[in-house]
Amino acid sequence: MKLSREIYLFPCLLNFLAPLAVQASGDDHSSHQGHHDHHSSHASMSSSSPSTMFMGKTTFVLGGVDGVTGKDETVFNYDTKLMGMTSFTGQDMLMTAVRVGNFSMMDPFGMGMDMDMGMMGTMKVGGEARLDTAFSSSNNLELHKAFYRFPLGDDLQVTFGPKLRQDDLLGVWPSAYPSDEILFVLNQAGASDTYSKKMGAGAGITWSNDKLVASALLVAEDAADSSKGFLQDVSSDIKTFQLALVDDLYTIALAYTNSDNGNTDGSADADDYTSYGITGTYKFSNDSSTVPSSINAGYGWKNPENVNDTSNIEDGKTWTLGAMWNDAFIEGNNLGLAIGTAETHRDDSGYDDPLAWEAFYQVPINDSMTITPAVFVIERDGTDDVKGALVKTTFNF
Repeated sequence: MKLSREIYLFPCLLNFLAPLAVQASGDDHSSHQGHHDHHSSHASMSSSSPSTMFMGKTTFVLGGVDGVTGKDETVFNYDTKLMGMTSFTGQDMLMTAVRVGNFSMMDPFGMGMDMDMGMMGTMKVGGEARLDTAFSSSNNLELHKAFYRFPLGDDLQVTFGPKLRQDDLLGVWPSAYPSDEILFVLNQAGASDTYSKKMGAGAGITWSNDKLVASALLVAEDAADSSKGFLQDVSSDIKTFQLALVDDLYTIALAYTNSDNGNTDGSADADDYTSYGITGTYKFSNDSSTVPSSINAGYGWKNPENVNDTSNIEDGKTWTLGAMWNDAFIEGNNLGLAIGTAETHRDDSGYDDPLAWEAFYQVPINDSMTITPAVFVIERDGTDDVKGALVKTTFNF
């Protein structure tokens, strides 16, 4: 990839790209300001010469869990993302990101995987304490994201690409809680089925006017498969619509998602559903040491297309409540607490309604390095809780 021809364009490009990346990149939502900031940034770009900026992020995770049979050892994992952001006109962005990591999908911190159980359907194994930063590529460098974003006039923005994540297409990520701190399940805006963060090919359009932001998007998990494609009966397509009200102090978002999982036989399928979510965040303007700097709350509900009580494929709900304290105890350090549903809760007699909670403390060593110790608990229905502790070291470069 060609480097910038004019080095003086880098500050302008950074000014333009930072809000774009913050919007819905899935990489850094902690300083989200709302989609309407995109248009204010356009005025800072006057050159149409192609310019490219590179950024990187490496995360070390040292930690372990208790409560998962045979997986109680302390492990040391890493995740590295390299991102190239190119602007051709000063108002567009081509994102190319490569990633490498060694979080095994079968281990507690990994993403987990679906195992075919025959007549019983599929069952998720591994990933009992999936971290938001966990990525498995078996130490091989992989293309992680490739998408292009450009404006259509002053109020519309289009994003499309062969490899992206659902939240890359959203106009608003409705949370001020750090998106990749600890547990994945507590970083889905309280509506885990609506904001599933599925990856694939996709396209989306966002309209913004003053404080109102609306998005419509499609993510096709099977778009690269010539036997399935996208928007076909057998393809797994996720369609999301979002309407948000964005202010300097608060954000409120309503969202709807339809996921079909390519289901053509009418059988009960946990990934064939419609879901809804309402999420909000509020930032306090005081300097109190007891009142949080921001609070985030979200609630979601899910309705499978076909219900099967025997397989626990039923209507369900999720919620999350999170809070951040900036300059906690020591200036520059941040404290975060979150609690929410550990899975989509069912209204069944004897069901334990498992919850998950986490607590972390960010300690910036310098502008590029942060150390974050954390503890967490994930309850499980009918079995032992998963308890864990870790230290995460993050390098931004």
